[in-house]
Amino acid sequence: MGLPARRHIEQVKVVLPAILRVMHANLSEYDGEHRMSTVDLFSAALRIGNAIQEMCKTMVNHRKEELCSILGLYALQNIALVSSESKHQNILSTCGSVVLQYSKFLMFCGFTYLGLLTGNDVTSATTKLSKEEDDNFLDCFSSAMDGASLVVVWTSMHDDMSKYAGAEFESALKEVQDNCIRKWEAINMFRYVLSSVNYSWAIKSHSLDLLLTLVDDKCSEETNDHVDFPYSTQIFATLKAIERVMIAAPDTLMRKKAFSALKRVISAVPSTQRFDILQALIENSMFPSLTAILLDLVKNEVSRESRRADQVNGSDRSQDAGGSPPWASQVLELVELILRPPEGGPPCLRDHSEEVLSALNLLRLILIIDSRGSRSAKMLRDEKIRAVYSEWLIPLRLIITGIQSELEKGGGEDENQMLCLLNPVQFVLHRCIELVEEKMKGL
Repeated sequence: MGLPARRHIEQVKVVLPAILRVMHANLSEYDGEHRMSTVDLFSAALRIGNAIQEMCKTMVNHRKEELCSILGLYALQNIALVSSESKHQNILSTCGSVVLQYSKFLMFCGFTYLGLLTGNDVTSATTKLSKEEDDNFLDCFSSAMDGASLVVVWTSMHDDMSKYAGAEFESALKEVQDNCIRKWEAINMFRYVLSSVNYSWAIKSHSLDLLLTLVDDKCSEETNDHVDFPYSTQIFATLKAIERVMIAAPDTLMRKKAFSALKRVISAVPSTQRFDILQALIENSMFPSLTAILLDLVKNEVSRESRRADQVNGSDRSQDAGGSPPWASQVLELVELILRPPEGGPPCLRDHSEEVLSALNLLRLILIIDSRGSRSAKMLRDEKIRAVYSEWLIPLRLIITGIQSELEKGGGEDENQMLCLLNPVQFVLHRCIELVEEKMKGL
């Protein structure tokens, strides 16, 4: 049995990469109108899966495990390919039926809904094969993680898939919800689907629905209990994927759903790393409106941390309140990034009024909080206060005054619209200047 089994596996390893390349090449050429050609291709790939499954039934021990891992990854890769065709509405129902057939291969191979939710079954399968020095072979399963996440999404959105999964899927969801570490593994799995341009908005919408069911206040409390939190890189990638949906989604409801998911995931990050994540997102933001949204989230975090500190100091009067809060320097860096851009000069208000307004509102909150603290706990030292005044605020006031004079001369609809955008900026700017000037009197 050993030699024939090994030969069969070697033959499969030669054939599958070629088959998947043909699948990908042919599907990329279809425009959605050639329904029968696409379905025929899906059917042919399923017959190959059935043949491998029959081989698995004749094998034992590690050879069977190896071939089952191959079949499982083949199924996941095909699920990703099939799901990319779901953008074409005329074959959407067919896609769900095909995914169901591949899901049956996964269950035969020992994959579970828990392992698919967390991605651990994919990691386990690839690890088994990588021990056989098959790194090049594994390249043909590059979308296996996508496939794992897509199985979960299809199960939630397709009736036949849901019936097939039955109670096992609900049990897996509950197990993930009750375990913080597994929950974060599952949350980060959604980045594969949400960041890809290959999948339909319907799939991404259901992905967000699942994500929202996984993230709750309990997750935030549990996460903060874990000092060692090794998910920062993955969380950043997940949040960037959610941002892409916020920016590109075709309808308002989906963009709002993505924003809700962004807020929940950020709030679930441990407080010790939350400002790091927000800072990284802002520094890598390419859209002023998105930067403004992220700065508003920073403002909410500052307000929450300030209230928490007040509660701690109120309950323990003996506690030394000396020293500025650990997040203070980061937040001031973010304000400076907007009000005094690295490329020099004040910000361009015509294109960046939203993020300037958010930065000023954040600075205003910091100044108010700082005015309440003891002298030893000031966030803005004397030199910083002078820099904020002379390098951030006064140049911005001069720019606004100049722009307003130009716009008032024009008097057209565009000029009036720009004036309306500048009014709240000017209002908050003047309030910040007042607060800084008040602080400077005591220097």
